[in-house]
Amino acid sequence: MPFHDVIGQARAVLFLQRAVTTGRVAHAYLFTGPAGVGKRAAALALAQALNCQQVSSFEFRVPGLKSGICNLQQHSDTQHPTPNTQHPESPNDGCGECRACRNIANGQHPDVQMIEPDGATVKIEQIRTLEADAALVPYEAQWKVFILNNAERMTEAAANALLKTLEEPARNTVFVLLTSTVAALLPTIVSRCQAVTFSPLPHGQIEALLREQGMESSQARLIASLSRGSIERALSPEVASLPATRDRLLEGLARGFQDGPAALIELADKLAKDRETLQQQLEILSAWLRDLMVAKASGKTKWLVNDDRGETIARQAAVVRLDAVLEGLRAVHTTMDNLTRNANPRLSTEDLLLRLREALPSGLLPVSA
Repeated sequence: MPFHDVIGQARAVLFLQRAVTTGRVAHAYLFTGPAGVGKRAAALALAQALNCQQVSSFEFRVPGLKSGICNLQQHSDTQHPTPNTQHPESPNDGCGECRACRNIANGQHPDVQMIEPDGATVKIEQIRTLEADAALVPYEAQWKVFILNNAERMTEAAANALLKTLEEPARNTVFVLLTSTVAALLPTIVSRCQAVTFSPLPHGQIEALLREQGMESSQARLIASLSRGSIERALSPEVASLPATRDRLLEGLARGFQDGPAALIELADKLAKDRETLQQQLEILSAWLRDLMVAKASGKTKWLVNDDRGETIARQAAVVRLDAVLEGLRAVHTTMDNLTRNANPRLSTEDLLLRLREALPSGLLPVSA
């Protein structure tokens, strides 16, 4: 996947392309941002841009050379084929079709490695193997590229070993660390990398991509709104089943409201067993209350996230007070914020459900009502 195929990250892509064009390629990059927004694709695109066989000779500034300049084709012992006229020269992007680009995309290039966690962590043995390989000259490419996925999952020993490698980088070697949690990395590692920020994709862009793949419009809008800006998350099977998940959640809440506090405490215990699932349920609830607010305030349903339930939302909005909806929405957002601060999931969820029962009418939430 060359740079031109990376979705929704124009600023990050432009920054990397300028580095390739000017020859000011850093020895280490830190790609930060939520999971599934294009960090991995951009790292592979960078490897393709540096090693594409269709790009004509151009100069890089390489630390350590007396002149500071290294001509790529003259510096390499590998003979590259004559550029194919069907693929215009683009010295800041890979063609995506030459042998080098295809091998990089398929994970089969000897000079481009993707290091994944071994189980729960990236272990020191993996970093030592990386160090030994980085000390060697490229096998066939111009640049060796090491991509470390989920870099925040390095053990302390692995992180310290990588730090030594970053302090003494080999020539024509690039390290790309991918993380969604910068705070979990050693500050000394962060300081030795060029940071590149990847932002969540706009919901409208994700919705359009889902519709291009044949997804029905109302489902695409719902999934896009709950994707957290991640196309990877939007395409996951769990998120594809969100409409059914939403209906079960709202029905369960409605029964809990009617049956009383004991039923809500039992429901909170079920919801809080998995933090990731709980986050998704809270996002679903937030979207529903947001739609109630929009319908109540505007009297219109064309702006709804859950537009497949437009009639139900309009009916519920007619019988609920706006201040009650806003109170419920604030309670959901407060709980979501508290969970990011490592609050107890079960106690936080219990408190939220009891607050919602006080704020909202008992018969409000059933989608089948």
